[in-house]
Amino acid sequence: MVKRVIVKVGTGVITNAEGEVDEKILGRIVEQIVRLRESGAQVVLVTSGAVGAGKSILSKRPTGTPVVQKQLYAAIGQVKLMGLYADFFGRHGYLCAQVLATKEDFRDDMHFSNMQNCFNALLLDGVVPIVNENDVVATEELMFTDNDELAALIVTQLNAHALVIFTSTDGILDEQGETVREVNGQNAPIVEKLITGEVSGSGRGGMRTKFDVAHSLAQKGVEVFIANGKKSYPLEDILASKAPATHFVAQKKTP
Repeated sequence: MVKRVIVKVGTGVITNAEGEVDEKILGRIVEQIVRLRESGAQVVLVTSGAVGAGKSILSKRPTGTPVVQKQLYAAIGQVKLMGLYADFFGRHGYLCAQVLATKEDFRDDMHFSNMQNCFNALLLDGVVPIVNENDVVATEELMFTDNDELAALIVTQLNAHALVIFTSTDGILDEQGETVREVNGQNAPIVEKLITGEVSGSGRGGMRTKFDVAHSLAQKGVEVFIANGKKSYPLEDILASKAPATHFVAQKKTP
């Protein structure tokens, strides 16, 4: 059976301290996805970074409300971001496709079905779907908590087997700064207490959202890994628990 894996990359992973896209890291993530594809897996990439990419292009702050400014940054930055992905995947002989979504797409049955059909067609034809929130049209009530929530919805929509959430740490860390390697039905309440309410300057959800998403999916039978996207751990090693990462072990699906 072909495995389906969703890979989520946060803004903090693919941007540097100045907020510009780090092409070296982005290219390395593409290489990891290509290797996983060549092992026979189907992969969907959920990426942040359009707003950050837009900010790196514009030399002055745009006019308008904060929401309008974000829409403008996203509209400009999405072009740059997808151009970089298309270039890097093209170097390996792969095509990628852009899929933009809002919460409304998962609430409306027709939108949901159309998106699902598109994903299935792209995957069957060997194309790598690259998904991002459609910040250009997303108003406050249509925004996801962050792209962790979007990734979780796609996992369910496509009946994926695993989700890898790339962040800027080696997963969830304990009091000694060591990676919590496994979260299961027994230790989840203990691990949850390690989570602080901190959110990175470039993100909206933080580790709290990642824990909630990962724990919920694991209870539904999905393997979830929170790993460091800034390091060169192969995706195959992360999925095999051979690299530093927090593995939320899939629980047995309930009837």
